[in-house]
Amino acid sequence: MVTSVLRHRRSGRVWRACAVLGALALVAVGATAGYRRVAAGSDCAGGQVRLTVYASTDQFDLMTGLAEQFNAAGRRVSGHCAEVHVRPAVPSAVAAHISASWDEQRDGPRPDVWVPDSSVWLLLAAARPEARAVLPSGAAPSLASSPVVLAMQRPMAQALGWPGREIGLTDLLRTSWARLGHPEWGPLRLGMSDPTTSTPGLVSVLTILDPDNDGTLGADELVGSLAFAQVTGDWAEDTDGLLSRYADRGRTDAPSSLPAAVPVLERDLGEYASESPGVDLVPVYLREGTTFADYPYTVLRAPWVDRDRQRLAAEFLDYLRADPAQKAYARAGFRDPSHAAQDSTLLDPTRGFRLEVTGPQRAPTAETLTQLTQTWASLQRPNNALLALDTSGSMNDLVPGTTQTRLQLVQQAAVQGAETLNAETTIGLWEFSSQLTPSTDYRELVPPGRAGEKVGGVERRQAIIDAVRRLRAAGGTGLYDTVYAAYLRMQQAWRPDARNLLVVMTDGRNSDDEGLSLAELIQRLRAAARPDRPVPVIGIAVGPRADAGALQEISKATGGRTVVARDDLAAVQEIALAFAGRIGYGE
Repeated sequence: MVTSVLRHRRSGRVWRACAVLGALALVAVGATAGYRRVAAGSDCAGGQVRLTVYASTDQFDLMTGLAEQFNAAGRRVSGHCAEVHVRPAVPSAVAAHISASWDEQRDGPRPDVWVPDSSVWLLLAAARPEARAVLPSGAAPSLASSPVVLAMQRPMAQALGWPGREIGLTDLLRTSWARLGHPEWGPLRLGMSDPTTSTPGLVSVLTILDPDNDGTLGADELVGSLAFAQVTGDWAEDTDGLLSRYADRGRTDAPSSLPAAVPVLERDLGEYASESPGVDLVPVYLREGTTFADYPYTVLRAPWVDRDRQRLAAEFLDYLRADPAQKAYARAGFRDPSHAAQDSTLLDPTRGFRLEVTGPQRAPTAETLTQLTQTWASLQRPNNALLALDTSGSMNDLVPGTTQTRLQLVQQAAVQGAETLNAETTIGLWEFSSQLTPSTDYRELVPPGRAGEKVGGVERRQAIIDAVRRLRAAGGTGLYDTVYAAYLRMQQAWRPDARNLLVVMTDGRNSDDEGLSLAELIQRLRAAARPDRPVPVIGIAVGPRADAGALQEISKATGGRTVVARDDLAAVQEIALAFAGRIGYGE
């Protein structure tokens, strides 16, 4: 049995923890945990129709009260007494486990209706065939809406031009408080709720990975995601966990003691702001576009949802969409399904809330959502990479259309990537040309190790940057011997908890006639390969003279791939990603 914690609000903004029992991490709040319901009348001897509704925790109190009012009318379906029971549930947990094989002993009572805070959880659930079979085929009707906003400390938002200037998540990544006249605020810091369980966290990840909302993930967007990870130092399970940190601080605390901003649902921020907290947070409606939580009322197509339950579910939906219930949602800080803000004192325009949210709206497709969430999960995995960089004489060639040599261009890209290294990423750096040592064409510049650890008196990421800046181009290209030696080195440095890579960048072809041939290299790589310790070789062929064919054969033999960048400028992002240990995630 799995136990975890869910937070949901009661009146007065008290954050209470409920014990969560069962593999779904669903809160079954019964008689011993304060579960509220209206007892069935004594005239129900003929049986009872019970509708179980699983609601997201932010609307649980509200929907429970509405269900009590609905039940108080003495509902009947097919001559039987009828009641609605509301249970709070983590949407991500339901999305991960909903199916026709629901086990009540393990998972708790079977849901008839599921109302998560956002349809993104329906899309994620539908990726599993067993879940898709019990979900409705069409769009579920919306009960309310709330946009994801950036809750930002007022002085910091004002320093960026708020409220008159549009601000985006991507803008923040280029922000320097010192340049804006506030060096006392230190470096930019952001907070995030867990994107695997929180709608604001998930939506923010989608915005960072796909800021132009075109459904594709390019190399430049991957670089942006790495910069985002660098400034995101405060994580919490959910929005309450983030906002409670601000609520507990006094007004005299320095702004730099807390993250500059955290993504939240607008109604959560409205509730927070209404209670005069110690830290004044204002809503920033993102320039990249707005994603709305839409609270879809989802009647399951599961075998246990019979006609009587379907009828009761339809009646309860009508009740929730009627004017009195919609006004109750508005008073609780929700917008209506059309995104209009009416009768809500929580969304106070004097605090920066907009009655109308204009601009582009973001609505990810199932395909985009699946791709980007898988990419994010991959990006969170530790990386272990050895980079072998070609410093042969041809790297002194000028890049067409520029005044820079190919080496200078590579150095700039490498520094950009190294600056975004996660402290836990393991990385090492080699260079190769010809006769760099008395016996080899290659030389180890920085031994593999965690980027945040010290090597030679400085952090490894800084040692990488310093070594890259000192590179000089000369000699031939001892490619094949270097690949084999680096492959064996990576097998020694292999980590079971990481994505292990050998990245080889070259602008030429092997010119060491006394070393291994391509056929001999492939043979040796296959002989040295260990199924339990895979080390794919990622090749980057830069410029028109790079031997892309040879690199592709090497990559194929090791389960890797080769990026062919005949245009030197097109190789910049790939090189930056390689030095950040993240090349290949855009595939």
